Amino acid sequence: MDHRARLASLAIQACRLDEMVAFYAEAFGGAFREVDAGSVACWFGSIGNLEIKLVPFRENVDFEGYPIHQLGFDVEDVRAVIACAVKHGGRAEGEISQVDGELHGAVRDPDGNTIELFSSA
Repeated sequence: MDHRARLASLAIQACRLDEMVAFYAEAFGGAFREVDAGSVACWFGSIGNLEIKLVPFRENVDFEGYPIHQLGFDVEDVRAVIACAVKHGGRAEGEISQVDGELHGAVRDPDGNTIELFSSA
């Protein structure tokens, strides 16, 4: 089965969050906004068609397999991609949900990095 995907987002852990926002905004023309992501404040923005998510680096890793990076892909079939990823050493992460007519799911790669998946319902 063909699982073509389009890279839609990239989350980057940042030690110097303010400097990273300025760097990507000034050097690459990114437009960023502060986003409350639960227990941490992050900066989400776009550079071209790619959403960049700058998230603070956590000093205390409190669970195994904490992601180093996080890609986000637009895919045709979230469930099929998760099934294929599991078949090849990944594991499903959380439940598939529907938000504003779009399916959201996630999978972890064999190294434990999370990958967000999106598709039109």
